[in-house]
Amino acid sequence: MRSAYAPILRIAPEGWLLISLLALAAFLAYEADRLPLALLLALPLPLLAHYTRDFEPHGAAKPLGVLAPVDGRVCFRRECHDPWLGREAIRIGIAVGFWSNYLLRAPVEGELQSVPGAARGVSRIHTDEGDDILVVLARGWLFGARPVWVSFGERLGQGRPCGLRRLALQIDVYLPAESRVEVTLGQTIRCGETVLATLLRRTER
Repeated sequence: MRSAYAPILRIAPEGWLLISLLALAAFLAYEADRLPLALLLALPLPLLAHYTRDFEPHGAAKPLGVLAPVDGRVCFRRECHDPWLGREAIRIGIAVGFWSNYLLRAPVEGELQSVPGAARGVSRIHTDEGDDILVVLARGWLFGARPVWVSFGERLGQGRPCGLRRLALQIDVYLPAESRVEVTLGQTIRCGETVLATLLRRTER
């Protein structure tokens, strides 16, 4: 089954919708002999295509690895209290680059579960090993959507498209407190490729 977020010719479906609308407006302006307006509408088309592009991640699956859900830079890493699940956790902040990959990708394999009382900017993925990973919109705008858009109870494959970053400026990932962090402050990370952390097996905790 094809994902609703799977790119078409490496551009997100939402990108094609916006490109089509802008191209139609430019064509109508041209037909109305409004050439300056037509050019003004047509100029952003390559930039819009570049902004909504998607790159297929390279590399094999990383068992027990937590992959970066978006391109960016590690802006902080700290131990904290998870206010949504009431646990001790590790919080990794990712400053999202303006030209980052437009599709968010699932950091782990697991099932999307609800977070009682949480805002729509929080998504929870429960792994088969019993760990919970939170993907949280810390700054920016997703137009009211959750970071992970699939239905509750649906399974996600590690590194598979699961949402759109839209105007997100910072995405935070909350990990179990026992996780082994694999990235450093200021490190540039790639969506669906860079391992943020490794989850420990229960026998190792």
